[in-house]
Amino acid sequence: MFRRHWSGLPQEAHFPTSLEELGYFINDEDEIRNIEKPDLYFKFFLDHNSRVNQRQRFVFDQALEDIVHQRLEKLGLSKVRLPLGAQADERHVPIMTSSDLESKSHVIVIFGEPSQELGLLAKRVANGRGGIDKGSLVSVVRALQKRQMDHAPGFVIANPGQLYWWPEGRRALTVVAKNAVPLPSLVHRGCRFVAGLHDVPGNEDPARHVRYVCRQVFDRMVKPDARITFVAIGQSCELLTRYLDHVENWPAWEGRLNSMLLLGHVYPDDDLVNPAFKDFLAKRTRAYLVSDLPLDMPLAPPTGNADEGIPNLGCPCFSSSEPFYTELVLIRALQSVANYIQVAAEAPDFENPPIVVTKRPQPDEVAELEWDKVPLEAKPCISVVTPAGGE
Repeated sequence: MFRRHWSGLPQEAHFPTSLEELGYFINDEDEIRNIEKPDLYFKFFLDHNSRVNQRQRFVFDQALEDIVHQRLEKLGLSKVRLPLGAQADERHVPIMTSSDLESKSHVIVIFGEPSQELGLLAKRVANGRGGIDKGSLVSVVRALQKRQMDHAPGFVIANPGQLYWWPEGRRALTVVAKNAVPLPSLVHRGCRFVAGLHDVPGNEDPARHVRYVCRQVFDRMVKPDARITFVAIGQSCELLTRYLDHVENWPAWEGRLNSMLLLGHVYPDDDLVNPAFKDFLAKRTRAYLVSDLPLDMPLAPPTGNADEGIPNLGCPCFSSSEPFYTELVLIRALQSVANYIQVAAEAPDFENPPIVVTKRPQPDEVAELEWDKVPLEAKPCISVVTPAGGE
């Protein structure tokens, strides 16, 4: 008789936790490159075994995230654990806020995509061409801080992506990262989610996280008379608009919001029922959409634009000049977003100017009727050549 011991299973893949030990460095252009081959970026497909690749990506992402957080801290932000008052070894999700947030009269709140780590915009840029600052909120915070506003804004960077608590590592993870945590062996299937062990109190899902930030964080950390600007990306656009549309929530925000920006917004306003909030969307909100048209090209009024396939999103829509990926919208349209925030913050009675949509030029098409009118001698000659030996 033979019996299989646990020790006979292939060992889990482990990697060092720093960029240098992983074989990478940051060059003069702020890009992560391979130490041995400086022309190459991060290499995901390290092995034929997908588990090995996932484990390397897990520790690489953690190293990248640590670098982003250090840079944000140098810009005056600090980490805050949610729920407020949670200890480092208790279930919590980190967000980042300005160290002097309580004294700020203008606060910019950024809700990233629910699939991204805290402070990251697009890893395809942060660990590739473009660099760490450009692919993260470091560039966004720096650009907004440089604006000559009446009062330097404070920041709240929410974290709707990392809501899975990893007890062994004592940190919050994204849904993707939780599948790459260390396991007893290379062939273990994964960890079963256990409510009360792997979730964060009051932040069990992205919608509850938005609610916690808008209620608890603002009630306890922001001045009651501070003016607020919301910036939401991707799915967070729907989460934020649904929260503000609720009849119990909007009265608390109606007199505080300067403006709102919805980046990569695709959610029609059909399900919104609050007339006051819908009026705010039309007058003090702007959306930047995925589009191949030039930056700031008007795409649709609040009622939509059927020619561009844009439904009634409830607010004026403009092109971000990003044709494919929602996560790149803020990177492409950063200066336009900063301009809008500044203009709305400096004008108490600001309202969106009228939007004039330019119809996209259509490609020339030759009608069949016109082709039939072309004289036979003017049409090109078409002949068929039979290969040698063919029938």
